[in-house]
Amino acid sequence: ERIRGLYLDVSNPDLGWGKAQELRHLIHDFKESGKFVTAFMQTCNEGSYYIALSADELYLQPHSFVEFNGFAAEIPFLKGTFNKLGMEPQVENIGKYKSAGDILKRTSMSPAHREVTEALLNSHYEEFVQAVCGRRGLERSEFEDVLREGIYRSEGALEHKLVDNLEYKTAVRNLLKEKVYGGEATDGKDRELRMISVSRYARVPADEVGLGRGEKIALIYAVGNIVSGQNDYNPLMGRNMGSSSIVSLLREAKDNEDIKAVVLRVDSPGGSALASDVMWAEIEKVQEEKPVVISMSDVAASGGYWISMGSDAIVAHPLTLTGSIGVVGAIFDLSGTYDKLGMNWEIVKTSEHADMMTDKRPMTDEEWETFRENTRAIYETFVQKVADGRNKTRDAVHEIAQGRVWTGEQALEIGLVDSLGGLDAALTIVKRKAEIAADAKTQWVVFPKPKGFFQSLMERFNVRVVRHFAEKSQEWKIIQKLPKETRKALKQIAVTSLVSRGEFLAIEPYVPVIR
Repeated sequence: ERIRGLYLDVSNPDLGWGKAQELRHLIHDFKESGKFVTAFMQTCNEGSYYIALSADELYLQPHSFVEFNGFAAEIPFLKGTFNKLGMEPQVENIGKYKSAGDILKRTSMSPAHREVTEALLNSHYEEFVQAVCGRRGLERSEFEDVLREGIYRSEGALEHKLVDNLEYKTAVRNLLKEKVYGGEATDGKDRELRMISVSRYARVPADEVGLGRGEKIALIYAVGNIVSGQNDYNPLMGRNMGSSSIVSLLREAKDNEDIKAVVLRVDSPGGSALASDVMWAEIEKVQEEKPVVISMSDVAASGGYWISMGSDAIVAHPLTLTGSIGVVGAIFDLSGTYDKLGMNWEIVKTSEHADMMTDKRPMTDEEWETFRENTRAIYETFVQKVADGRNKTRDAVHEIAQGRVWTGEQALEIGLVDSLGGLDAALTIVKRKAEIAADAKTQWVVFPKPKGFFQSLMERFNVRVVRHFAEKSQEWKIIQKLPKETRKALKQIAVTSLVSRGEFLAIEPYVPVIR
């Protein structure tokens, strides 16, 4: 009752469309309270506008840049670059849609890669058009004409009724005062607009707002590229989801008698197939005692789907990227690069294939065959486990697998997920499976658990030190200045280093940055 309304100051959040859909849903849920929602944007593109669209009133700064021109995807192909440097990617990908390997070994799109990319673009386009036309009361044909023409100035957005008015932030804050105080806000008195940020509001004790009671449900965040070992952060690869870390959290939730069920929040493009399988096995153990429901965020593909497939239920957003049931292996032959550098390697070994995984020479035909067989064996394991977890035949899964990425909406149609929605939908399902009354109050027990003050202080200090030295390095500066698409491609190359450790990859194909 202390909150009178919601003010959205929307910049250009780096969110995937799954999170954007969940935010929109939660904002609509907030509006059912009868409280106001006002949004302000300094600039915007389709992604930021999609979130702000949920507001009752939508303001845009005058004379600013906007981008309403549809969606595009730019996909890099790196074989030519590698060849110029004397590198030869040796790639085996199982599944005609497994384009994670294609960007390394091809110079252009395969028909299958183009098919999936166009399908993803069309899904995003359709969701965006329907959302805008429904919220702003526009005819579809009229709005599609706008997108074909392209709008790049805020005045054009107002002309086409995409926003309510053009205002600077100060003026919008004065409008908020009027909403809160009514006429008193304009009677010459200096009334303070009391605002509380999301980060501060999140620190309000749950008991104060009636949330800290009822049966306990574990909420485990499984985020990042899947690797063996512990959760960590890599400047190039980003957040890594360590199998050992997730297994420890699952065991802690299983052994806690007060916790009645588990929701695993997955936001991962995959990674190591070995690490994915370790987590899958642990989830099966938890299910022997408690239900486990998966809530998919922006992406839960390949290894992200591997850890999800055997759960009691899977919930995804309509635009969650999921599926990608396929495997890829890549070893770089750098012998040409070493030749260019005038570097010679002498190799001494006890067995003929002791250096099979080396980058000093190409694989022999016999070694290639072994590499292919190992990759295919992992694919068959993946497919069969999906078949067992989703009650399908192997052939039925193979038909929808082969590395293809699906949206959550498509995945529901083909039986890879059980329902659409966010965390609230997952909570509804897990309560039913844990035999908790639908209207009973519950409380989340979040894992990883918040750190104590001293531990958090030391971790922040260490992160700042690492970041300070990283940001000072030329390599970091170069990486940060690269286009987002290029950074994503480099990230996938970095993940391929897992293969040299004997861990084949269950990683999503190259899914383009959709602009």
